[in-house]
Amino acid sequence: MKTFSSAVLFLAGLAAASPVQQQTRQSVGPYQIAEFSASKRHNSGYCDFAFDVSAPGLEGAAHCTASLDAGFSGATWLANVYEGAGKCDDSAVTWTFFQSHAEGSGASLNVTVNGVKGLRDIPPEDISVRLNDEANPFDNDVAYAGPKAFEITEFEETE
Repeated sequence: MKTFSSAVLFLAGLAAASPVQQQTRQSVGPYQIAEFSASKRHNSGYCDFAFDVSAPGLEGAAHCTASLDAGFSGATWLANVYEGAGKCDDSAVTWTFFQSHAEGSGASLNVTVNGVKGLRDIPPEDISVRLNDEANPFDNDVAYAGPKAFEITEFEETE
């Protein structure tokens, strides 16, 4: 009898836990990104990033920025933004940006809100590279040229 009662309690606990997990997954996204910009300063290795993110669990939109060195002024890529290097005005939000140094590569933007990471792949055609002066191979302008507003709909738990 004791075994039967334990089994019933265990199954009742599982049944109660399932809706909670499902509800958590449903309240994750999408994350709304607005005013996204990323560009390398003219004749410089420094890159500037800025965007706003709205997501379930946030009170209004969080504004995020970074200004980092891509390595040298002739870079044909945007600087990588590692965890903690980009700042947001809401401590519940962190983000990263990675682009390979290979010419013609795409990038990835990851935005984490309250421990849930949203993933967005940026295709190569959304990153423009322009050589301004044929005589100066270090005079490259690099910028994100894709949509300024988009949704992040792919997620992974980080906690």
